[in-house]
Order: sequence, then structure tokens, then C-alpha cells
Amino acid sequence: NDFRKIVLQVWYPAIEKTDSIYPYLDYQDIRVPSIAKRLDVSEKIIKHISDVKANSYYKARHIDEEFPIIIFSHGLGGNRTQNTANIESLASNGYIVYAIEHTFDANITVFDDSTSYPFKSYLADDVGKEEFYNVRIPQITTRAKDVSFVINQITLFKSQGLYLGRISDVNSIGIFGHSFGGGTAALSSYLDSRIDACLGLDAWFEPIPPSVINSGINIPFCWIGQVQKNWTTAPYNEQQLISFHENNKDDSYIIEIEKTKHMDYADIPYITRVSRLMGLSGKDGKNLTIDLNKTINLFFDNYLKNQNNPWIEILENNY
Repeated sequence: NDFRKIVLQVWYPAIEKTDSIYPYLDYQDIRVPSIAKRLDVSEKIIKHISDVKANSYYKARHIDEEFPIIIFSHGLGGNRTQNTANIESLASNGYIVYAIEHTFDANITVFDDSTSYPFKSYLADDVGKEEFYNVRIPQITTRAKDVSFVINQITLFKSQGLYLGRISDVNSIGIFGHSFGGGTAALSSYLDSRIDACLGLDAWFEPIPPSVINSGINIPFCWIGQVQKNWTTAPYNEQQLISFHENNKDDSYIIEIEKTKHMDYADIPYITRVSRLMGLSGKDGKNLTIDLNKTINLFFDNYLKNQNNPWIEILENNY
């Protein structure tokens, strides 16, 4: 349909605190059951997520200067806050981060009037290649359109001098995402020339159209994730990733970290001690998250703020 409704959350550098810290999860009674269902675990195991405290102050007064823009795209069955640790780190270091909740791809999408839409992106693992692409290519293309729509709105806000539009540098835009969101980031970078740098966290490349894989992109790109032989659709995801990497026209990096798993590249291992027992993570979540934060910040500093820094050495030296 021509009409599509999504949820957007924005983090930005603020000049002073308010009396209200925004919760890690809004509408917790609705979200926790949906998250548990997507992770295939008991609600009891993750119910403490409702008690997690974020570090962002609601409606804090922004610093009145321009900052580069980062757009975040969540994974299949994730949500817009699933990488809050990375997002808050970026906002704390001089970026405005717009996180999209892709309707029907999120574990649940809840709107301001409390209406909600559940996850509706099921597809059996054993479908043939043709059916897979018939479903996933339109899906990832819709997600990329979400990204472009958000950039359009930011640009409109900028031209009208509205609120965060005033401090958004529309000439300096980066994008990152986890899993399907990482694939979305890559496709968006191909389709939308306004994006200047792209990073994928254990990004899922299988749904990206072959024509995009064979073309690559014209901006700096970095993939950080688990060793590809451990990927659920190995070796095909690896083949897609390497082809994309080799066809890129600008700086391009692939960083594989041993003994990590897919959810090590989101918040789950950081906020629950039992993530390893649940089989969701393979390393100490806090230490890895801290190093990922540093790397993500420096990557975008390098390519959006024109800083010449050894951003890649953090992961090379520690893993």
C-alpha cells in the first residue's frame, strides 16, 4: 500500500538533564511477551528487562549546533531500542541517532495511541531460493524505503527550521544496523546517495538483491560480526558478503570476531547474565559492547567528521 506507518525514536546531544529518564522499553507489558516469543525463551528469563535503566533524558534541551546524523535499523524480530548501548554511545559523542521500528518486522510495533502490530515476517527456513527472494527482496526494499522516508523528513525539518532539524547535519549521514538491519543499511546505501558511511553488525546479506551485491556501494563500509562459518546460512551469507565487499568502490572492511554469536552484536548479552546459558552469546557481553562502541564511534568519526584515527585497531588488538 502507499500508506505505511512506522515508529521513530531519536537520541541527541543535550545541554542539560531533565527529571525523566526515558525507559529502555516503553509499553513493557506488551513488549516483554513479544521479545520472549521471538527469542524463544520464557518470559521469566527476560522479565527483568522492564527494570533496565537507560541513560537518556526525555525531552532534554538539545545543544544548539549541528551534528552528523546516524540512522539505525534493527534486526528481524528486533526493535528500535535493541542496540541502545551503541546508540547512546554515539549520541554522547556528538551524533543524532534516528532509530526506526520497521512495522511487521519488529517483535511488536506499538504506536502512541497504544495500538500495536505484531511480528508478521515469518518464512520457513527450508523454502526454495525463488520463494525466498520473492518474499525477502520486497521486504528489505520496503525497509530501505523507510530509511529514505526518514531522511526526507529530517531534510524537511531542516528546511523549515523545526526542532531537531535545526541541529541535524543533512550533509553528513551514516547508517548502521544489526542482522537484517545491517542488510537494510547496505541496500539503503546503494539506493540513497545521501548516505555517506555504512556499518553492519553481523549483517544478514542473503536478502540483498544480487544486482546490488554485484555492484557494491560507493561509500565507506564495514561489516563486524561472528566468524562466517558459524552463520546460520553459511556459506551463502559469506559469499554474498565477500562479493559485496570486493565490489565496493570505497574503503571496505570485514572484521570477524571469534567465539561470538549473533546476539553479541545487540544489547541482550549486555543486559542479561544468562545470555550465554541461553545460547545467545559467546563472549563477555559488557567488554565486547564497550569495544564495539569505541569502534563504531571512531568509524563514523573517521568518515563523517573527517578525523584520521586508528579506529580498526581496537578490535584487532583485543580480539
